[in-house]
Amino acid sequence: MVQYCQRPENFDDLLWQSLESLPDDCVLIHLGDVCFGSDDKVHERLKKLPYKKILIRGNHDKKSDKYYLENGWNCVCDSLSGHYYGKYITFSHEPIPNIHNLNIHGHIHNHLPRLLAGNWAVEGEEERNREMLRGLNSNHKLLAVEFTGYKAISLEKFISEKSTRGLLAAHSRAEQFSVQQFSAGFCIKNWHNLPI
Repeated sequence: MVQYCQRPENFDDLLWQSLESLPDDCVLIHLGDVCFGSDDKVHERLKKLPYKKILIRGNHDKKSDKYYLENGWNCVCDSLSGHYYGKYITFSHEPIPNIHNLNIHGHIHNHLPRLLAGNWAVEGEEERNREMLRGLNSNHKLLAVEFTGYKAISLEKFISEKSTRGLLAAHSRAEQFSVQQFSAGFCIKNWHNLPI
């Protein structure tokens, strides 16, 4: 990820620092691809975080639901939809083609401008992404930590910004929001309505 996404060498440290500073009563929603290898090590550390955690499966999250549920996650799903800040939002790992409501997704990292321009960096990239790119519309919003400086951003702020950003969290008692992730994720307010 350091080379592929031009991340700083210490990006893991930056992400963990943010995750470990979240309040106990928040809910983290991670938009998938929790880690690349070292699953047990990552999840051992993740289990120690006191707040609720929802994993929206990414294409690299290959373990069973049972594994994730026994290793720190309270819910594992393919997507999550609900009303937040006056908008109906669907959270997913990959963008959902031709969606009619706001779709906050990960998966593409900081490569969307390059991919939209047809600048393919690795073999097979065009074939893997062509169909997905055709289905993008103004309802898609990319959440990528590469655009946040590996710092938290609130869901409310994220959906109000015109640019693409990454990683969210919301405190369940206050209007102060924070977050961090491994690859892409966020937290929300009023978590009592979530399926956990």
